[in-house]
Amino acid sequence: MEVEIRHLRVIVAIAESGSLNRASKVLGLSQPGLTSQLQRIENRLGGQLFFRAEGGSSPTPFGHNVLAEARAVLRGLQGICSRAESQARAATAPPTRMGGNGGFLHLALSRWLAGRPWVRGIRLTEETDPRASIDMVTNGSLDLAIVYEWPGFTQSLGDNVRGQVIVRDEPVLVMVSPDHPLAGERTARLEAVAEYPWVDEPPDMSQWPVYLRQVCHRYGVSMDQQHEVLFPPTAHELVATRAAIGPALITGQDIAGRIRLRGLAGSPLRQRLRVVYRPDTPVGGHIEEVCAELVAIYHRHGSRNDYFPTWWADEGSHTTPTF
Repeated sequence: MEVEIRHLRVIVAIAESGSLNRASKVLGLSQPGLTSQLQRIENRLGGQLFFRAEGGSSPTPFGHNVLAEARAVLRGLQGICSRAESQARAATAPPTRMGGNGGFLHLALSRWLAGRPWVRGIRLTEETDPRASIDMVTNGSLDLAIVYEWPGFTQSLGDNVRGQVIVRDEPVLVMVSPDHPLAGERTARLEAVAEYPWVDEPPDMSQWPVYLRQVCHRYGVSMDQQHEVLFPPTAHELVATRAAIGPALITGQDIAGRIRLRGLAGSPLRQRLRVVYRPDTPVGGHIEEVCAELVAIYHRHGSRNDYFPTWWADEGSHTTPTF
């Protein structure tokens, strides 16, 4: 008789039940039938596996060794079955739907996700307003959204949605042309920035303009927003030609001969980066892995400008969770 998986399950069931009588009920066998089967297994293995007594059954020294191997084999089999089921689900699952206002993070994370065995294609959606992206995750239109949020404008999540903060407190920079008067300063005061035309998204596209006005009010200044644009290339062109200056991510970078990033003294403008997801999706089932990769992408991209390494060493790494 060859030892089969079912025989290993018999050995484990007897050990965990503590008696042949209880094990027979777990396995759905009669006690005489289980006793005969155990005897055949012991004959095949060449040694007694259990001491039998009125109080129950306990493994012999030989039985302990066999039991350890049997459990290892069954765990391995369970792992194989789990991976096969995961792959089968991925083969029939719809594309992973990503959204939000995370900029470059969308593209970089989508490329990484496309190589995961539990993902079958990617569909991207961009939405300026983080509230709209979170609502789309809530109603099932998206599986995951990467959103920037601002102090005082954090949206609560529904019961079927979860969130993970990627960066708790990120300063907002400004972008200027290389020959702009503020380009010679490593950091600029918000009062000085307010003296020049400003380019930003149109009002009511998100809560960012409201937050910006609130901060400016605290500092006693007002932005002269002469230009309202939606697309970054348009804003970059206005900045490069000294027609305006505008906000920039700390993970952005200088564009040679066209744009330089400058910090704001005291970092008055702040935001946080959060992932919002549905736990009942493939990305939800692997969210720690997803978030860890997102932090790695964030750090690699940000390290290409002069401000990020200093901020990361002083503050950023301390405000980024470890996944």
